[in-house]
Amino acid sequence: VSGHTFLLHDGRARNLLEAVLWHGGEAQPARDAVVAATPDERAALIRFLESL
Repeated sequence: VSGHTFLLHDGRARNLLEAVLWHGGEAQPARDAVVAATPDERAALIRFLESL
């Protein structure tokens, strides 16, 4: 209704990249790979996630 996106179980992530970056634990290696990715690689990831 408000036009905002709230992701994760508690709604703390406002977009897909934030949702990825909030992860740790078993997902830490994947999170670290996203952090190390180039801007173009991150954009491609977000486009892929949005296509799901």
